[in-house]
Amino acid sequence: MKKNFILLATLICCLLTFSACGSDDEPKTQVTATAEYTIKFSPDFFKMVKHVNIYYKGTNGENKNDVMTSGTEWKKTITTTKFPAELAYKIVAEPKDDEDIAKLAEANYEITVDGYMSMSLDKESFKYNNQQTMMSKTGDKATVVQWLKSNKEKSYGYRLTKDGTPSPYTPVF
Repeated sequence: MKKNFILLATLICCLLTFSACGSDDEPKTQVTATAEYTIKFSPDFFKMVKHVNIYYKGTNGENKNDVMTSGTEWKKTITTTKFPAELAYKIVAEPKDDEDIAKLAEANYEITVDGYMSMSLDKESFKYNNQQTMMSKTGDKATVVQWLKSNKEKSYGYRLTKDGTPSPYTPVF
């Protein structure tokens, strides 16, 4: 019994004398990334398209989806503190049916879709602004719709490492 007591007392003394390495006084800095997604559609776009699905990465990295049937702009602001992270969006346009296209006037149509991503990290004041033309076609209605059927998906994104370092990538939703 005396041996057990001495062993237990020695173990307690050892545990009380060890200290953790590193300082608990240093505050941990949390990196925050904010992205603003903006997609702009030309006025002719929804003359040729039934709707467009917009897939994007949400605040916690979850896949989100919005559907647009009209309008000229879609915008979302996403903020995340979870890393690694992905900040990305993708559009999938659904061209109108042939019967609906036949009702359009015989004229040239111009469709463009421009995507913008503004991203900032509070780490080292990193700011990034990018614009890309996701879709662009001019021509008669048949030419534009045919082109749309084979070019209806476009995506764009950034992957952020565990410490918040960004690199471009093509997202898959």
